[in-house]
Amino acid sequence: MYDLVIEDGTLISGKGRRVADICVEDGKIVYIGSRPAGPARQKISAIGRFVVPGFIDTHVHFRDPGHPAKEDWHSGSRAAVSGGVTTVCDMPNTRPPTLTRGDFAEKRALAEARSLADFGIWVGAAASNVDEARALAEGDAPLACGIKVFMGASTGPLLVDDATLVRFFEQTRALMGVHAEDERVLERYREVWAGRTPPTHHDSRPADAARAAVARLVELTRAYPRPVHVCHVSTSAEFEVLEPVRGALPITTEVSPHHLWLSTENDLGNFGKVNPPIRPEVERRAMWAALKRGLIDTVGSDHAPHTREEKALDYAQAPSGMPGVETIFPLLVGAVKQGRVGLERVVQLCAENPARIFGFTDKGHLDVGFDADILVFAEKELVRFTAAQVLSRVGWSPFVGQKVAPKPERVYAGGRLVAESGSIVDEARRGRLVTPTRS
Repeated sequence: MYDLVIEDGTLISGKGRRVADICVEDGKIVYIGSRPAGPARQKISAIGRFVVPGFIDTHVHFRDPGHPAKEDWHSGSRAAVSGGVTTVCDMPNTRPPTLTRGDFAEKRALAEARSLADFGIWVGAAASNVDEARALAEGDAPLACGIKVFMGASTGPLLVDDATLVRFFEQTRALMGVHAEDERVLERYREVWAGRTPPTHHDSRPADAARAAVARLVELTRAYPRPVHVCHVSTSAEFEVLEPVRGALPITTEVSPHHLWLSTENDLGNFGKVNPPIRPEVERRAMWAALKRGLIDTVGSDHAPHTREEKALDYAQAPSGMPGVETIFPLLVGAVKQGRVGLERVVQLCAENPARIFGFTDKGHLDVGFDADILVFAEKELVRFTAAQVLSRVGWSPFVGQKVAPKPERVYAGGRLVAESGSIVDEARRGRLVTPTRS
């Protein structure tokens, strides 16, 4: 007996669309076609509705500090699944940081105990942990989804200098995710603005830093071929370097929604402070052009939630980052409604491409044998996103006031209905660690 049958939905993939039934058993898709034989415990009519794979957000910061106002794995994953994100990958610069096997085990235990979404975990690159990072991210049974390198914008052991970066290129082969801002360029601008508040955060971290870092990545990838994923691209200068080598080098790119929807023309104050910065309007438009031209491979929220009290501090003290995991679907599906991007392209960016790049072989597709991570929704009129709709524990979003699509009508994670129209309906579901299959 099937656990679930979703009947007559319009299934969307990067290759097109078709009307079919989906049958689920034990958390897996076991049949796709017309009128499957056999009974089902539950049948859902999806006539007139789209059915897509659950979104994969490979760039989140789910902190677990024990602070009642801060995000943790439970609150962050609730926000994620409410907006159709059924798999998340947590960055290493959270609590606990992930630099060692012990760190990794601690974070995994927290996520297994609290997360409603399935999850991957990045291991951070540092001068002291090349061997441990390689052990976690490589081999026959890797645990980490990739090795995250901070070329700039971090502090302490996670800030990687050029010599350490070269060592990682020389001695590791796993997927390398990179925060690409050159620290030497950033240091020059810190000196320029010493003792003063810049007009915008962008003025203190301009495009030169991103361009210099990406140019260095291209140089090193030529010398030491290995997969590199450039996180949160935000400037046309980066694509001036990346476009000529696209397809020739194993470099892929991610964009964050705030670099597609926000610019320095939005008056957000410290609530808009994020690294890399929100850019001028011309760069925001350039990110849309790059997305439409196929130069961007994935969308990652860079969900880095800080409280209102933290953001209200003076510019120099206010932390960088903003919530975003729950608004990927509403923003992008809203853009589909507005004719800015096709739904097939959204499925590529948010499901198929992340699964392929990260080696998640049972995610990202509506196909037999894949995890039953499924979103069901209808095309509806856009609505204003309100603060009351925010599920992230910090209680604010830079996208409040934006016209967006409603959250999915139904969100299935591993075949279980976990959210309906933005509300959590299954608090008991717990995610599993998603590990890559390296080719």
